[in-house]
Amino acid sequence: MHEVGAAAKHAHERVVQPAAPVDGGRLMVETVASGPNGQHSSEDRLRGLLAANRSVVSELALPAVLRRIVDAARAVSGASYAALGVIGADGRLEQFVHSGMDAATVERIGHLPTGIGVLGAVIDTAAPIRLHSISDDPRASGFPPGHPPMKTFLGVPVRSRGQVYGNLYLADRSDGADFTPDDEDLVVALAASAGIAIENARLYEESRRRQEWLRASAEISRDLLRPRLGEVVLVRIADAVLRLADADAVTIDLPARRPGTDVDGSSTSPTGAGASTQQPYAGELVVEVARGVGAESRVGTAYAAYASLAGRAMRERRAVLTEPAPSGAGAAGSGAEGGLAALDGGNGLGGQGGMGGMGGMALLDAVGAAMACPLVGDAGVRGAVVVTRRAGRPAFSPADVEMAEQLATHAAVALELADRRAAEERVAVLEDRHRIARDLHDHVIQRIFATGLTLDAVAERADASPAGASEAPAVREILGRAVEDLDETIRQIRASIFELQEPTGITGPRARLREVVSAAAAPLGFDPALHLDGPVSSVLGASLLHDVTAVLREALTNVVKHAGAKAVDVRVSVDGPIFSVEVTDDGPGGETATSADPRRGEDVRAAGHETATPRHRGLANLASRAEARGGHCSLQSDERTTVLTWTARLDA
Repeated sequence: MHEVGAAAKHAHERVVQPAAPVDGGRLMVETVASGPNGQHSSEDRLRGLLAANRSVVSELALPAVLRRIVDAARAVSGASYAALGVIGADGRLEQFVHSGMDAATVERIGHLPTGIGVLGAVIDTAAPIRLHSISDDPRASGFPPGHPPMKTFLGVPVRSRGQVYGNLYLADRSDGADFTPDDEDLVVALAASAGIAIENARLYEESRRRQEWLRASAEISRDLLRPRLGEVVLVRIADAVLRLADADAVTIDLPARRPGTDVDGSSTSPTGAGASTQQPYAGELVVEVARGVGAESRVGTAYAAYASLAGRAMRERRAVLTEPAPSGAGAAGSGAEGGLAALDGGNGLGGQGGMGGMGGMALLDAVGAAMACPLVGDAGVRGAVVVTRRAGRPAFSPADVEMAEQLATHAAVALELADRRAAEERVAVLEDRHRIARDLHDHVIQRIFATGLTLDAVAERADASPAGASEAPAVREILGRAVEDLDETIRQIRASIFELQEPTGITGPRARLREVVSAAAAPLGFDPALHLDGPVSSVLGASLLHDVTAVLREALTNVVKHAGAKAVDVRVSVDGPIFSVEVTDDGPGGETATSADPRRGEDVRAAGHETATPRHRGLANLASRAEARGGHCSLQSDERTTVLTWTARLDA
């Protein structure tokens, strides 16, 4: 059956291999062949057609329906070879189910046809074509190497309610004769039943998938009512979209926080006379959750939003789709409006304008169909869900889009509930901090200070007493150490008071660092400890804060995936011109990293990106961020602990 379609070197169809005929197929063969002297009477052929129709319409699973249609067409027509080409939403062959060739022949031919030549003529005309000799027809494109010779041909479209679902292709009657008008009438009648069967199977499949979506939606709705799930809900939503949309990669991309922007990243600066308007979001998006192919290396990646598919969905507040790229073309040059050609940020695939900032699209080597659904909540647009399939796979259906939008709405609700719960917790914590700070200042420090004065007085009296003159140096040394300890205690308490009294808001640097560290609690199974030393908030500008949060995400992700730790300690500190991040865990951590090879030594550098594993590429990314700021990155590990240290110079 490749005759006609000619082999394509980059055929994209999903192969359905030949299978043994179903019982109904065997019944049809026996019935059709039961005429006297080996000839098929009209009654025999009609009986065979009725049996074929019963066989086709009795199945609801689409793969089985397609197989039965092919076997039935071959039986009622007496053809040696039969095939069914299923047409996708883009008008190309999406599946090709065949019968009559053994496995060795199929293996020898290699690629399936793409729908050119005489096969394409049946697609284009949507009418039956009957030929005495395939090779004599000017539309024929020849046979690929290894293909068995075929001469006579009959092609019939399979349609229902005016929609063409595919085409039946038959070649070489078993008796060597041409296909007759009666053969054509029988196959046309079978094709009518086949069209209804395919439509019913697709409707059944869509109904089944809708039930799965509704079940997943109900489960996620229950999760939304549970406290302290946070990012876990987003992960479950991404997993549900990945599975139910039959996608290859899914990401949930959220705006990077910047001063002067609303929750959806829109500018809120005044434009005159006290008025303010929302401008289209032109900031960065960050991949917060990634599932599917290549997900491990993409979490935390930032990219420019304005020219991206996700950014467009956020601006237009509706789902945005791209059509699948032609087979073998990948994402390059697809020219899909708003996306593939112009997207950048190291988070997507090449189009006419370079790398594409397309969130989950970056996870695939070649992007086919893609869609982005905005996360629209009461507070505005919160981000987007980006869903992609590999090149060569079919486009997303309207049902896929509808159900993805529904789960995107759940994701927006999850973010808003998490924000509200976090705000309530911050208020409670803030009130408690003020109380603790007041008690420390009014009671504890005063008592310690009074104790220090008492010890000073004791030291002076010991010096002045003749009886204690010989013991005075030892007493003075002991008392001196006690006073020094008290002074150090007072300094630490004052630092704690400073931290407790510092205003805490969702956009504050300290709050942002706490959010990042807290997000690791669910996958770790415990809360990492966070220590902030020095004037962290005053030196953390937007750019440095972006790097530091990326460093913390990567470091904590490594702990989750590789350490098997039971405790994690995060310390962020400022010491003069040096800003440092130190993440310590009690897992062995495996290999350490080196300057020459990120797997063996102390210093981690930005080299080795091309050949390193995803984990080591992540460490190299941290090193490049540190080097860009005049600092360094190191990873030390022994049998008991692993310590990642990242520094940046504030005066660089």
